[in-house]
Amino acid sequence: MEHHARCYCGQISLVAEGDPVIQCFCHCTSCRRWSGQPVTACILWPEDRVRFVKGKEKLHRFSITDHPEGGKFSCAVCGGAVCTFIPGARLFDIFAGVLTAFDFQPTIHINYAERVMALSDGLPKYRDMPERSGGSGALIAE
Repeated sequence: MEHHARCYCGQISLVAEGDPVIQCFCHCTSCRRWSGQPVTACILWPEDRVRFVKGKEKLHRFSITDHPEGGKFSCAVCGGAVCTFIPGARLFDIFAGVLTAFDFQPTIHINYAERVMALSDGLPKYRDMPERSGGSGALIAE
């Protein structure tokens, strides 16, 4: 199954294949500043299952680290968010809002200690990240 995503103006398109690794809500400061939202809906796919099908040359990369690959990618034409590449995990993080016809089904909240708004939805809320992702695995009650 292919999942299609695009920037706001449609100059950049990408396809993510198969099921994502995880679907979650992220409350970290970095995602909030990048998206301009109080919480982001993140969907992660392995690098080898994401491909750009249009406009890769129009990608603008922004990174706060020195890593040559990682960073947040937007469209140089409209400024719309496209994705984030997490080099250590070799994952693409594609915001749910740029995917077309995707049934977003989050299973956890991450970086909940940094939240600016509370959400009561019964999902586990990790202080930072699950242990398998390099976090403490500590949970915060609703």
